[in-house]
Amino acid sequence: MDGAALVAEVLEQTTDLLTESADAHFEFVNGAPQVIPGEPGTTLDPQAVADAVAAAAVADVRSATVELVPSDPEQSTAKLEALGVKEVVAQFRTPLNSEPKRTKNITLGASRVNGTVVLPGEVFSLAETVGPVTAASGYIAAGVINNGEHVDGMGGGLSQLATTTFNVGHEAGFEDVEHKPHSEWISRYPEGREATLYTPSVDMKWKNNTPYGVVLQAWIADGHVNVAAWSTKYWTVESTTSARSNVKPAGVSYSSSPTCQPQSAGSGGFSVTVTRKVSLNGEVKSTESKTTTYKAANKIVCGPPPTE
Repeated sequence: MDGAALVAEVLEQTTDLLTESADAHFEFVNGAPQVIPGEPGTTLDPQAVADAVAAAAVADVRSATVELVPSDPEQSTAKLEALGVKEVVAQFRTPLNSEPKRTKNITLGASRVNGTVVLPGEVFSLAETVGPVTAASGYIAAGVINNGEHVDGMGGGLSQLATTTFNVGHEAGFEDVEHKPHSEWISRYPEGREATLYTPSVDMKWKNNTPYGVVLQAWIADGHVNVAAWSTKYWTVESTTSARSNVKPAGVSYSSSPTCQPQSAGSGGFSVTVTRKVSLNGEVKSTESKTTTYKAANKIVCGPPPTE
């Protein structure tokens, strides 16, 4: 008797016979992640079904009784407890500005990052975690930089969450898989250590390159975006930022684009290099240097340039 096929036949001809199991999961209790045990469901044992049907096939009473058995949750409590999630290994915060629409998007995105589990060797994708970035998903249009223009775009503000989460990975020593800096430097972000997000083309990803699990905590408080990574301390990180080079002052740009929005002059353009040294037990395992070049945030005047 094919027990698995028999179970499939039984389930096809019954309704609500089995109950689903609930996986163990992390919840933040008093500000720290805590394992919440899973709840077992019910299932049928294929071998028991096969034996019962085989017996009924040659008996005078051609029916069989089979007991439901507990099904263990896929994510067992012991499995999560073994991940070593016990302390904050990196935390970063960036200040919010006074745009309510940006804050709404960031708050929604942070709620979706909060509680995310990144297993050893797994890649964390911010776009996959906060998405889909659509109106149906709760996001609204807010300020973004698109092709050099300051315009409204769906999910505007999520780049601040990208920058904050990128820095958590940077300071924890996680492997930088993908990130793209802004074209212009924004003063509330650290030079050379920031990232933008524009789904589906631009994502922010890092890899958990430790033997321990990571649980992300994200929240809005005191006018800041906060992200923390809970795990077991593994890497020792030393990060340095060079002085600015190729400095260029902000000027004036004219735009005849129908989507043009006037903009006052911002920061000048410059290049900066960030070097990160990652060590394990006193031994340097990697040294990476990345140079970011920002263009000047010119004053934007909507309309053609003045003629001589």
